[in-house]
Amino acid sequence: RPQRFERRIERDNLGVDRELAQTSRNELGVLGTEIKNDDGLMRHGHVRRESLLYVVVVATRPRYCGVFVIAALWLTGAMFGQSEAAAAQKTRKKPPAPPFAALFPLEAAWALTLPSTPAAPAARDAMRVYVPLTSNALVALDWERGGTLWSVPLSASAAPLPAEGTLYVATGDDLHALDAATGATRWTNHAERSLRILVRSESRIIGLGSGLAQAFDAASGRMEWTQLFPDAGDPVGAVIAGGALFVVFDTGRVTRLALADGHAEWTQTITGRPSPPLVVKDSIYVGSTDKRFYALDARNGKPRWTWRTGGHVTGAAAAADAKAVFYTSLDAVVRAVNPGNGHQRWKRDAGTRAPVGPIALDGSVLVTGLSPTLSAFDPLSGTPLGSLPLPGEVYGTPLVTDVLTPRRVAMVVILRDGRVYGLRALTLQFNEAAPQPLAALPGQALARERLPAPPVTAPSGTGR
Repeated sequence: RPQRFERRIERDNLGVDRELAQTSRNELGVLGTEIKNDDGLMRHGHVRRESLLYVVVVATRPRYCGVFVIAALWLTGAMFGQSEAAAAQKTRKKPPAPPFAALFPLEAAWALTLPSTPAAPAARDAMRVYVPLTSNALVALDWERGGTLWSVPLSASAAPLPAEGTLYVATGDDLHALDAATGATRWTNHAERSLRILVRSESRIIGLGSGLAQAFDAASGRMEWTQLFPDAGDPVGAVIAGGALFVVFDTGRVTRLALADGHAEWTQTITGRPSPPLVVKDSIYVGSTDKRFYALDARNGKPRWTWRTGGHVTGAAAAADAKAVFYTSLDAVVRAVNPGNGHQRWKRDAGTRAPVGPIALDGSVLVTGLSPTLSAFDPLSGTPLGSLPLPGEVYGTPLVTDVLTPRRVAMVVILRDGRVYGLRALTLQFNEAAPQPLAALPGQALARERLPAPPVTAPSGTGR
C-alpha cells in the first residue's frame, strides 16, 4: 500500500492567488457529497463568517485537489458575477433622448412686406401664417414660400386661433369661424363684450374680454356659457391645463375657471401687472411688474414661492422634460430655475431687454429682444448658442415650427414695420461644395504597357 502523507496545500501551490468574498457555509457544499465519498482523501476546513474564506485541503492526490479547488472558485465567481450583472442591469438608466436639432445659425428663406403694419399677434398652423393688419384686413401667408394665399376684410382684436382646419377670429364683440384654406366664413356669433384672447378646449372656443369669459361651440358657434368678473380688468394671458382654464388679468388677478360652466374655482391676487401664465404639472408661474416671479399651487392658488429679480418679468417657458422653468425680465437677463423651489440653475446676460417671454425648445431657449433681435441659449447650462440681428423690432412672439426639417422653414418673424421673414436652420442644410472635375489624375503617370509578341516557331519539315 502506498505510503500516505499529509501536507497543507497553500494557495501558491495551486496557482490560486485570490481571496473570496464573504459567503455562506453551503456555497462549496455543492461538491461536498462527492468529496466525502472519495476514500477520505479530501476535506474542507471551516472559517468564521466574518473572516475571508480560504480553501484548506488535506490530500493524498494533489492533482484531484487542484481540480476541485479551481472548480469551486469558478462556481463562486460565476455566482458573484451573475448577481453583480443583475444589480447593474436594475440600476442602469435609460439613455437620454436625442437633443433638438440646433436652431442657430439661421438664414432667410424668403422675405416680404405686408400691405400695412400688424394690428394683433400672428398665428400659424402647419401650412399657413395668419396676420391681422391695421388696414382692417386679415391675410394668410404660405409658410414655406411666403406668398399671400388669401385676404379678407376683418379687423381682428385678438390673435387668430387656428384649429383643425378652422380659423377663429375675434373682431371686437363678434366671433368668426373661417375656412383656414380659403378664408370663407363658416359661422359668426355675437359676444357680450369685446374679445381680447381666444383659447380652445376640445369642442369649445372660449373668448376672454374685460371681466368676461364666454364659451362657444366650435362647430356651430352656439353660445354655451357666460361668466362676468366685475373689476377684474383686461385679460393678459390664459392657458388651459389639467381640465381647467387659468386666466390672468392686468389688475393682478389670477383665476382658475371650470371648463364646464366657467365658474371661478379660486382667485389669487398678486402685486403689479402680471405676465402671461405658465402651467407646469400642478404649479402656475406668473411674473409681474413688481420685479418678482411667483409660483402658485394650481389646485388652490396658494403661493408656493417667489423670487425677486432686477426688472419686470415679461414671461416664462418650461423645458420639454418639465425639469426647468426659464423666464426673462427687463433687466436684460434670462434665468433658469427649478420648478419645485425656484432655486436658480443658471443666469445669463441676454444682451438686450426682452419685451416678451422666451420660447423653450428641446435644444435651445429662444429669447426675443431689440438688439440682437433673436438669441438662443443652451437649456442645461445657459451657454449662448447664437444670435440673429434683424432690421427692426419684432412684433409679438416669433412663430417656430414643432419639428425642424432640412431645407424647410423653421421660423417666421414679423416686424413692427410690416416686414416678414421666413428663416431656416443652416445646420440642417448639409451644405457641401459641389464636386469639381479633376484637372489631372492623381498619382504617377505610367507608360503604356505592351504585351510581348508571341514566339515564332519554325515549321518542321516532313520530307527527307
